[in-house]
Amino acid sequence: MPVSRARTVRRAGLLAGLIAVLFLLLLVGALAEVLLLVVVASLGLHAAELLLHRSVATAFPRQVDVVEAQLHARLLLEQVLVLVFLLRADVLAATAEVVVVVAVVVHQLLRTAWSGLQLADVRLRARRAELRNLPSDVPPLPGRPASLRPQALQLLAHSAALLPLALLVHLLGSTALVAPAAVAMALVALAVVASATPSVLALLRLPRGAQLLRRVHEAVLRHEPLVVLYSTGGPDDAYWVTTWLDTLEVLDRRAVVMLRDPDVVDLLPDSSIPYVCLPGPGDVAPFDLPTARVSLFVANGAENVRLVRNPELRSAFIGHGDSDKVVSASPAVKVYDEVWVAGEAGRRRYEVAGVGVREDALRIVGRPQVRRVQHTPPSADRDFTVMYAPTWEGVFRGAYDSSLVHSGRPVVQTLLDSGVRVVYRPHPKTGMRDPAFRTAHEDVLALLRRAGAPHRVSDPDRDDLTDDFNAVHALVADVSAVVSDFLASTKPYFVVNGAGLPDAEFRQRYPSSAGAYLVGPGGAGLAEGLADARGSDSLREQRLAIRTDLLGPLTEDPLELFRRAVDELAATAPGARPGAPG
Repeated sequence: MPVSRARTVRRAGLLAGLIAVLFLLLLVGALAEVLLLVVVASLGLHAAELLLHRSVATAFPRQVDVVEAQLHARLLLEQVLVLVFLLRADVLAATAEVVVVVAVVVHQLLRTAWSGLQLADVRLRARRAELRNLPSDVPPLPGRPASLRPQALQLLAHSAALLPLALLVHLLGSTALVAPAAVAMALVALAVVASATPSVLALLRLPRGAQLLRRVHEAVLRHEPLVVLYSTGGPDDAYWVTTWLDTLEVLDRRAVVMLRDPDVVDLLPDSSIPYVCLPGPGDVAPFDLPTARVSLFVANGAENVRLVRNPELRSAFIGHGDSDKVVSASPAVKVYDEVWVAGEAGRRRYEVAGVGVREDALRIVGRPQVRRVQHTPPSADRDFTVMYAPTWEGVFRGAYDSSLVHSGRPVVQTLLDSGVRVVYRPHPKTGMRDPAFRTAHEDVLALLRRAGAPHRVSDPDRDDLTDDFNAVHALVADVSAVVSDFLASTKPYFVVNGAGLPDAEFRQRYPSSAGAYLVGPGGAGLAEGLADARGSDSLREQRLAIRTDLLGPLTEDPLELFRRAVDELAATAPGARPGAPG
């Protein structure tokens, strides 16, 4: 478990224990009528609860709902015990007691109402269909008001502290503030609920269910897409789609991106390509697109079958990267009509793997994504810059798929010691399956923070990979699509051979490394290779020789093969009309 998260777990455990002790003290103080004990325990509970909520929200955001539900329950119990003390101790006049009891009840009812409004807001925002980048009569969702965000819950919790604060004043000799404090507490809750209600009412007036789905469908029908790019990935997989967006925008064929997870919609960049999201599995097949002829799939998944079996579409698996990884030659791709690869190396990958893909189903389409990759290094007056871009731990967590755990820190330290400028670009899914990778990632970040400027960390969710390619002189990476795409630049690159295989065996197993300087475990050989790359660059001819093999034929228009593949596949689809792809 990463250090920061482990520390948060320990802190949360201590706070939970402290809360239990404080509740016991509050119970004793209420029953024994000890004002000092009630005040200290009640105020301590408020502080501990808010610290616990903040810690969990930072490190474990998916557990916040559980913590908030517990917070509501504990606030109720705390206020009941405070009332027990006030009624048993008989410290207030009869009228003041009534005011306090009524205010506490109202506060509790309003907090319950707020919880109901928050739940309604979440459910009403979970729409049956979402649409972006197309004119339609589907009104957008209004922004969530501050009164329904987590800060509102903290405000309600803070307002509940007014009563024990008034009791603290009472401890100093005056009861005059107890009833007003209780009323103020109720008024704060009333203001929060009143502010949240109009937003929920506005959501209720928006089209939902079948009506919403019909409007979205009509808008997509008017667009008349020829191509559907399909992705079932969640937020951590948004890059599956962004990898292809630029290609779709310049393809000059009407296209639509079909998503299945609503959380992905807002993560995608502004684009001219329409996005439609259909979370319900039963809504994909009936979402008829009579003009569509080609479906493109960026990843394998069981949910792909909902579109693959559409008889009006021809399907092609395009993946989200062209690499020598084992998962890049999966037998699952046999369900598609065609499998598109960048170059001859991709075709051989499937043939060597022997996973049952028909030879005539494999089509070379080039690598359109590299059309913006510059073939010349940055200007000579800039510091020699090297990007370290390790892959993630992978689905099967192979011990040497990623260099980050066993070699990440030594690689970066060697680069720093060599006097080059370092750009570190982690994979967007680093640490998702194995916490050890998150720890290694944080170690590299700490190393670069200590090194200071001019070194930089590239954000994979925001920074464009091609821009990073164009800004560096060389690349250090694992076997991945990053290596293949970087080859378009013809600049030096290094591949980490974490298992320490003999060079010839490693290059045979991973053809993309044929033109690379190889780096052994712990960064072995990196300094020497870097010296050669900055000098004679003895591997330049090998890089040029394998470029076409990996990325496809060199053409004046990098989209030529891909566009031709779309048109030819569309022409063989049922119902295809002459001239339809244009």
